[in-house]
Amino acid sequence: MLPRLNFLLPAALLALICPACDSAGNQGRTAARAPAPFLAADAPADPQAAAARLATVSTRPDSLHLLSPGRAGRLRVGMSEKQLLAVVPAAQLTKTTCQYQGVTYPAYWLTDAQQPTAPRSRLELVGSATEGYALRRIRITDPQYRTGEGIGVGSPFGAARQVYGFTRARASEGDFVAVSALQRMGWILDEKSLPPGHSADMPSAAIPTATRISGVLLVK
Repeated sequence: MLPRLNFLLPAALLALICPACDSAGNQGRTAARAPAPFLAADAPADPQAAAARLATVSTRPDSLHLLSPGRAGRLRVGMSEKQLLAVVPAAQLTKTTCQYQGVTYPAYWLTDAQQPTAPRSRLELVGSATEGYALRRIRITDPQYRTGEGIGVGSPFGAARQVYGFTRARASEGDFVAVSALQRMGWILDEKSLPPGHSADMPSAAIPTATRISGVLLVK
């Protein structure tokens, strides 16, 4: 059974799982449980700002590239590995593993069917060989994926902040991430767009509007 993730735990800020991946193979131990990856108390989204943003979007993603809470197209965080393999052709998946605190987690690289040269998405699993595995987290760096408001990789952080609302962004396992608990998404920020010498924990208002979003993390 997939462990429930708690976004509001008062400890271990943004303990993101699987910061690095190894090549395919069975390496090390496979964890039955994973730590909660996010902690956030984001400001409520502004419905009027969201509606205005949506009205200005000329090109919206197709159904296979639509980002929504806990979902990326047909993929849903929490779906079993069996369900995953039923909706994604085997030719698009490459087995790999992720390392976190010395423990090996199974994962897949997902190649986009429409744009095979686009950055691959990483599908991270959790569970055990006995109980089975489920999709634990989706990591996306492919700019084809967008929310209904047209926000995704390459968008300015200011657009996401206006629509979804955030309180803080924090450094975690090599990434600098602003988390929306409401959307169940973590927006990875391009640190080259941030002020030099910035702190590892910044209020949302201190992040420049033009800061580029370089990746999206989806969790349950």
